Amino acid sequence: MTARELAHLLHDEDTAGRGYQIHVNAFVDAFRRATEPERRAMVETGPVASGRFEGLVSAVVSALCREVGLVAPPWVGTTGCPEPFFAFDARGHALRLRLMLESPAPFRIRNVFVPSDYLSRT
Repeated sequence: MTARELAHLLHDEDTAGRGYQIHVNAFVDAFRRATEPERRAMVETGPVASGRFEGLVSAVVSALCREVGLVAPPWVGTTGCPEPFFAFDARGHALRLRLMLESPAPFRIRNVFVPSDYLSRT
């Protein structure tokens, strides 16, 4: 799955009222198992617009590239979320504030707010 395909899939799942996190997790797992050439192919093309899921995908790709020492593709620097997006149902002010404070930099700079261990898979 490529980053562009992930963004499309997230939109489809959200529109259908299903959770999208399972697809983010699958992308993270596949990226970590992939060889370097496979990783490059996975992230080469990204979303063509900005929005909440595009910002999330951009942040995930940025963080994963940083994790493995791979230079992030250029689209990552221009893709974000125009309005704050909380990847979890954070209705309360306290939880939103916590997520805003602990979100890793690749997420926070794209206006996407997640727990500090969002990409942890144990």
